[in-house]
Amino acid sequence: MSEIARRLDQCRKPTGDVGKLVVENMNESHFNLTTWGLEKIDINKNYVILDIGCGGGKTVNRLAQKVDEGKVYGMDYSDDCVRWSIDENKSYIDENKVEIFQGTAESIPFKNEKFDLITSVETIYFWPNIKECFKEIKRTLKVEGTFLIINEMYKSDKFKERNEKFAEVGAMNIFSADELENLLKDVGFEEIEIDLIEDKNWLRCMGKKNR
Repeated sequence: MSEIARRLDQCRKPTGDVGKLVVENMNESHFNLTTWGLEKIDINKNYVILDIGCGGGKTVNRLAQKVDEGKVYGMDYSDDCVRWSIDENKSYIDENKVEIFQGTAESIPFKNEKFDLITSVETIYFWPNIKECFKEIKRTLKVEGTFLIINEMYKSDKFKERNEKFAEVGAMNIFSADELENLLKDVGFEEIEIDLIEDKNWLRCMGKKNR
């Protein structure tokens, strides 16, 4: 396995000492991306939020700072990431403002219409059945809730060679803006907004559940 493949495999499910290093690097390298991604979201202090693929828990921590009277849940496929994210958010967990658990986007262990906002930062590339995942996200969102996707890569001619290499060696699905919009529409999301920073290959996609 090449070094790129190893790294991408750790991005999919970080584990052990190498996974810990990858998560720490992602916490740092994704900070500006996440800041930009969250700019358009008006987060109410009462919001109940789910961050899917919470990794090292940095985004959960940032969201928890905005919900004085709400709660943030972090979910990750990796047991190790759950542990690291708990460590990152211990003070908020002690205050019952944060809860971290193991799980997958295909089967979110909550009742219908639980969340005001669901976020996914740099994770949808690895979801095996993305349409089913989007359906599950819509199920657990409240009416008028928002699903926010923040990606460091989307299909573009400018980054075509790099992105195709990542997709091939990492078994990743890198989507175009149009593909994401159509997938979200197919499962019933509305008011879809997509913003791109073309020079960085960044994508922010928001969809609303209106019914």
